[in-house]
Amino acid sequence: MLVLDGIRPDVLQAAIRAGEAPNLGALAERGEAVWDAVSVFPSITPAATAAIATGEAPSGSGIVGHAWYDEEERRVVVYGAMTETVMATGPIKVFHNNVWRMNRDDLYASTLFETLHDRGFDGACVNFPVRRGPHKHPIRLKTVERYRKNGRYLGPSVEGPKEYFMGDLFYSRETGHNGRRASGGLRRSVGINDEYAARVGAVLVAEKAAPFNLVYLFKGDSIAHHHGLEAQRRWVAKADGYVARIFDAGGGVERILEDYAVLALSDHGHAPLLPGRRHVDLRRILGQKVSSGVRARFANGTTVVVVPNGRAALLYLREDVELGDVVENLLGRRGVDLAAWMEGEWAMVRRLGSAIRFRPGPGPGDTFGRSWELEGDPRALDLDVSGGEVRYGEYPDALERLWGCLGSSRCGDVVLSAAPGYTFGEVSGGYHVASDHGSLHASDSEVFVLASGVSAPRRITDVAPTLLDHFGAGKVAENLVG
Repeated sequence: MLVLDGIRPDVLQAAIRAGEAPNLGALAERGEAVWDAVSVFPSITPAATAAIATGEAPSGSGIVGHAWYDEEERRVVVYGAMTETVMATGPIKVFHNNVWRMNRDDLYASTLFETLHDRGFDGACVNFPVRRGPHKHPIRLKTVERYRKNGRYLGPSVEGPKEYFMGDLFYSRETGHNGRRASGGLRRSVGINDEYAARVGAVLVAEKAAPFNLVYLFKGDSIAHHHGLEAQRRWVAKADGYVARIFDAGGGVERILEDYAVLALSDHGHAPLLPGRRHVDLRRILGQKVSSGVRARFANGTTVVVVPNGRAALLYLREDVELGDVVENLLGRRGVDLAAWMEGEWAMVRRLGSAIRFRPGPGPGDTFGRSWELEGDPRALDLDVSGGEVRYGEYPDALERLWGCLGSSRCGDVVLSAAPGYTFGEVSGGYHVASDHGSLHASDSEVFVLASGVSAPRRITDVAPTLLDHFGAGKVAENLVG
């Protein structure tokens, strides 16, 4: 499985048509291609990669975004994003949250690596952020090990699959691509390097190291954030070269497709931002005392804690705050598209002066096979409800994705989605200038899935169940035990 962070389906399609991505193009041609598969909401990397690894939406995985407010600890938890957010939070604290806490403490659901191990199959992983597994891997980087002994944040090891590689920080064995012989400098040394990921991925394939292999390429997301979608398209050609290196290690495209089931997918899309007033500032809400930033908390009369997550934002309200007043104020803001929250057993959404509430139950069914009780105006979510069916418009799989977010207290009391062209930025107050993601809108919610030897999932939450089914749903493990 190859996960290409943040690559929009239309960007990859354009690269394939131009002959710039022949290897991914061959996979699309020889297998099955879905160009309108769907991410989770918020469509943010930690939530999306957790969904891929576990099959669960944020309410089931526990991973809701780049940052969220922990009500028990009374502080904002930051997994990382822009450099200024990392620096404002504290690099070591973010490092701890991203590498240790997210997998060890905050992830509710079992990962593919854990479930496959229980069923008799080993796994291998390069750089993927959600990788909890049954094997312990000690810190290899001496500078980090020295800091760990004198600090309170970092642990001596992490849990992952049998084969786990993340630069010089963690590697289950020598491959020749670590230490001074490797390329990529500091970013490679802590694993944040696609050249390294491709080289190690090629080793895993050449050696047939594990039945299940996951390689993660991150750079396309970063390029889109800073330079836009045309720059992302140019990078896709380089990414295809990385894919070629992995395929060539297994004998080339044809041989790989004979020997392996192959999945290649993105975790979320990207929405271009307006060149001017693109940032929606949530630090002031009429009638409320707002706390925001990496050290936001309820203190000194604070009534609302705001945690931006790109084109989504999580709002936590003090118990005596009137939710309706907050929503009414925010929906009048430039760049705020919709607001969603739970009201008893119902999910509520307001947009463009319209409102709808819904929950799973008897009623019209959607294209993914779920039926819904609906009350109110379907235009609030651009739904077409007719003939006993729900058809989605600008917000793909909106009902399921909202339900999969609002069911978690970690998502707060009100969740906002930004209008196309706008972003709420990050908890540090900074924001990307070219492109961003996180919203419910199709622009940053639709992903591609290319599949050979296995059916192509239409949602990233379907990836783990599809792969477990491919591996026999436990039958092999039962036979081994017998």
